[in-house]
Amino acid sequence: MPDEALYVYGIVESSFCKDWSEIGLERKKVYTINEGNFSALVHKCKEKAYISKDPNKIKEMILSHNLILDKAMEDFNGVIPMHFNTIIKRGKSSAQSSLKMWISENHENLQRILSRVKGKREYGIRIYYDKEKVIEEVSNSEEIKDIETNREGKGTGLSYLLQSKAKTKINEIMWGRVNEFKKKFYDSIEKVTNNVKVTNSKVLIEEEKDLLLTLSVLVDELQIGVIKKTLEESGNDFSFQLAGPFAPYSFVDDENDRQR
Repeated sequence: MPDEALYVYGIVESSFCKDWSEIGLERKKVYTINEGNFSALVHKCKEKAYISKDPNKIKEMILSHNLILDKAMEDFNGVIPMHFNTIIKRGKSSAQSSLKMWISENHENLQRILSRVKGKREYGIRIYYDKEKVIEEVSNSEEIKDIETNREGKGTGLSYLLQSKAKTKINEIMWGRVNEFKKKFYDSIEKVTNNVKVTNSKVLIEEEKDLLLTLSVLVDELQIGVIKKTLEESGNDFSFQLAGPFAPYSFVDDENDRQR
């Protein structure tokens, strides 16, 4: 059966079709299909998803997908990334006609997204803190010492209640400080770019450390330099991991969510 569908990597700003001379999944030839001032990066494929029972094969295909997006960010100074296994199938017309119609119908939204991501890259930031040190500092605070002092000479029942109160207070003060740390970092990065969002960390790069905050930012080269410097000056009680650049998935999804 001939390849009648189109695998779509992403959308770029380009007013003409061209042979892009890039190799995608399974060494398929990647080229562009134009509609108006946008072009889709595609390769021909069958009308079925790319799947495998081998996890390493899946990783390899996702890597190939992302390598095309990385190249697109360089060549076109921006890309609207599509998720792995975005496939346009034949309908009443060809897959190419269906794709061009979709681009035309979504022109305004695509233009808004591209205006946001053009010339920028997504980075992931993980900030770590010394949890044990915070607990120790809170435990030695005057407020906690006063509770501990009041336990002296008290009966077993009352002493237990005061001990429980001290633990509760330590936990309350500690998480208050943690939230202050989070706000401080978020606010400092937001001064550099409004394109910042709190994300859920799926992988801890340094598992022995306590994770304070995970962020995604959409920035240009100058802005990421400023953010890196800000993080480096945060003091010895904190450390960070900076990952990227990536195609701006988080911020494209964010724009799409607003349209729903």
